[in-house]
Amino acid sequence: MNNDLSRIGIIDIGSNSIRLVIYETTPEGGYRIIKESKYSARLSEKITMEGRLERMALEAIVPVLLQFKMVCRVYGVSRIRVGATAAIRNAANSEEIIAFLSDAAGLEIEIISGQQEAYFGFLGVINAFDVNDGFVIDIGGGSTEITLFQNRSYRHSISFPFGAVNTNVTFGQGGDWSGEQVRKLEAFVREHLADCEWLRTGKGLPLYGLGGTLRTLGKIDQKGRKYSLPNSHGYTMYSETIKRFMETLPAMSYDKRKNLDGLSKSRADIIVSGLIIFHTVYQYIGAGQAVISGEGLREGMLHDLLEPDHPVRASALEYSLGTLQRLNKEASTDFLEDVYKIAQGLHRALKSEGDANEQEMLIYVSVMLYRLGANINYYQSKRHTRYWLMNSPIRGLTHRQLVLCSMIASYSTKNRKQKLSTEHKDILLASDEEWIHKLGSLVQLSAALDNNETGIEQQIKPRLKGGSLDIEILGSQRPLLKLEEIDNALKIFRNAWGLKVKLEYISNSQHS
Repeated sequence: MNNDLSRIGIIDIGSNSIRLVIYETTPEGGYRIIKESKYSARLSEKITMEGRLERMALEAIVPVLLQFKMVCRVYGVSRIRVGATAAIRNAANSEEIIAFLSDAAGLEIEIISGQQEAYFGFLGVINAFDVNDGFVIDIGGGSTEITLFQNRSYRHSISFPFGAVNTNVTFGQGGDWSGEQVRKLEAFVREHLADCEWLRTGKGLPLYGLGGTLRTLGKIDQKGRKYSLPNSHGYTMYSETIKRFMETLPAMSYDKRKNLDGLSKSRADIIVSGLIIFHTVYQYIGAGQAVISGEGLREGMLHDLLEPDHPVRASALEYSLGTLQRLNKEASTDFLEDVYKIAQGLHRALKSEGDANEQEMLIYVSVMLYRLGANINYYQSKRHTRYWLMNSPIRGLTHRQLVLCSMIASYSTKNRKQKLSTEHKDILLASDEEWIHKLGSLVQLSAALDNNETGIEQQIKPRLKGGSLDIEILGSQRPLLKLEEIDNALKIFRNAWGLKVKLEYISNSQHS
């Protein structure tokens, strides 16, 4: 572990499960997950008629907390933050519970209020998406939080004392649901929503979903569609998909749901109650689409711990890229910025059609990350770069943009005659095939033209004249070590853009 990195453990004592996540963090506030452990405690089911959590239920989770502490010790964790949410927060003897668990486990445990839980969920989402306005819903085992954010700022939130576990106990019958039970739970949820006027003020906004219910629905949908990208974060579902779930899942028997592809057996009973809560909220607020967030409460607790005064990042993408570069230093930032400067100059000189802003963003991300694969194997770096980006936690990109960046960043001379978009035709647009070749070859040429690593100072001046791109390279000497790389990159660039390219080397002495 690098000396300037530290490790933080976040323990979330939830109503359904207890989780430990260990994050490796940078001085700039970036992080990556290096360990996650989970124990399914279902505390919401153990609340007595008097609203208490009795000693016997609590004694069962003390060994879990002690083992989490041991894991933290093994991983060299310097700080542990422990938060207890709805099941303990709403228990009649909550203070007694916290005192007992803190003493028995030797941990400082804080009760996360409903408003805090909503705020932490918002922090997790806003730092994982480049979005200005929207709603966040976090359906836990014993509570549901809804938050409205505008201009990347937290505006309103509410926490309801019902979630997937306790509503399943109240309204479900051993996992099988009748139409009447569904309607009763819908009416129960709507009755609570009616007290909150601001829920009606964001019609058409996206609804970002946290928690196991949304992740599971996304997995089921991805399996059914044979979706080509193995990422749940950023996966989008529209109204017709959510409506289809409502028509099929509650009507399905518990035994049949247990064998449904994408649905774990441990969630086969509570998925219906979670879905009904989600669908009712989705309809009530008039959401335009549902987007799954892989980051939520625990990441929000981490952001609040690392940057309590400024926990919201201006750009999720820049934040994510900075963290990846910081943790995987295969190439210096100065070198990558130089390559991007060349790529930007070429792209602007070409005056290409389409969305210029999106193209420049795709070029920027691809340049910043095209060397990542060399961390695994220098000679097969492109193959590893593509896999890394397809499966990486890059935030701020749609799934389409993520696929495009992985293909552009890993583009090589072998790709020029291949149809690259076929594997992901369910995600990409028909026009994307052309842009993978154009932008991929542009990034490769830019990397070949850059001489930062050879120490030769130079200026590159591209100019489009008719059907030809003239590139002047002004420098102290010809880059002999890069001539072959430049020649190979030019071949695929000419082919992709359908242009003649003229390269002219001008020495500084000749120019002066």
